[in-house]
Amino acid sequence: MTKGCYGYLRRQKKIEIIRTILYFAVSLAIFIMGYLSTGTKANLLTIVAVLGSLPASKSMVSMIMYLKADGCSPDCHAMAQSVESGDTLLFYDLYLTSYRNNFQISIMAVKNNTVCGCTEDDKCDLAAGEKHISEILQQSGYGGVTVKLFDNREKFRERLTALCAAQEKTQEKDEAVAQVIKDISL
Repeated sequence: MTKGCYGYLRRQKKIEIIRTILYFAVSLAIFIMGYLSTGTKANLLTIVAVLGSLPASKSMVSMIMYLKADGCSPDCHAMAQSVESGDTLLFYDLYLTSYRNNFQISIMAVKNNTVCGCTEDDKCDLAAGEKHISEILQQSGYGGVTVKLFDNREKFRERLTALCAAQEKTQEKDEAVAQVIKDISL
């Protein structure tokens, strides 16, 4: 399962939890082995255990970020699936981070130099999210892309329907824009 697939965040949460537990368990096991074999904490295995806690801590930070993300609800997913997408690129379970805000985007559609997304997070700052995505796309060399985020499913559904009905084709650029968005997502 890759970024942008429905259920990605749910699956990734489980993976990150298991990975973090394993990393800390290995560090703890190494420390205990060193303590039991020498009878003191002052041994080489203690240093190895402490160094092993660095990747474990990094994994914990990643796990915390995934635990904060909720992903797309089944109702929102069903709504998007009910709209005939054609060649519109649809992505689910995106969690974008910036220096100031995090943006949980349940569904995002890309077509014809347009990016539109729907969030189910009441605290999501839509204007800041649109600005962040636009700036990242501009920095990546994809200027002129319209970005619109919605917190109302019906308005998003109307925009998605209109986007899917559009005949203009910019498939190659759409795929590149979609890749940039997936790259900045958790």
